[in-house]
Amino acid sequence: MPDVSRAAAARGDADGAAVLVLASPVDAAATRVCTDRLADADAAVAVSLRRAPADWRAARGDRLPPTRFVAAEPHAGSAHAVSTPGDLTGVGIGVSECLRAFPDDAEPAVCVDSLTTLLQFAEADRTRRFLQVLGGRVRAAGGTLHCHADPAAHEDAALERLAGLFDGVLAAEP
Repeated sequence: MPDVSRAAAARGDADGAAVLVLASPVDAAATRVCTDRLADADAAVAVSLRRAPADWRAARGDRLPPTRFVAAEPHAGSAHAVSTPGDLTGVGIGVSECLRAFPDDAEPAVCVDSLTTLLQFAEADRTRRFLQVLGGRVRAAGGTLHCHADPAAHEDAALERLAGLFDGVLAAEP
């Protein structure tokens, strides 16, 4: 992992309301961190941009709360499908619809899997604005947010800019 990423991982509140999870997408530790963050919630929204919802759910086992999906491909388990991972408006609408569908007293958790995929389809500045709005919506719903990013796929400066949008950064260790 780059030095800047290690520095970012040492800052902030890794148990905060909004956390950036740095790990390879094939690393079991990232899935474990994700499952742990979702398991205590009353309900969850998974923005699954790199794998089908059924595969995403299977990787996390049976510890998940009731989960709705915003996915980059139509799927029976998707509450909302977007045309491409770069459709940030569609992703935002999908997450908002999912959050509204939960009971008012629910404490939801939202997972974005992954920022690496988003950044392949959308400009960095648009993605930053999207994350600011998304974080606000999730906080307004009384929930938590965590977003996955592959540190090997990003320059240190890009990770630092992303880290500034979160309460904490967690480098998932294998």
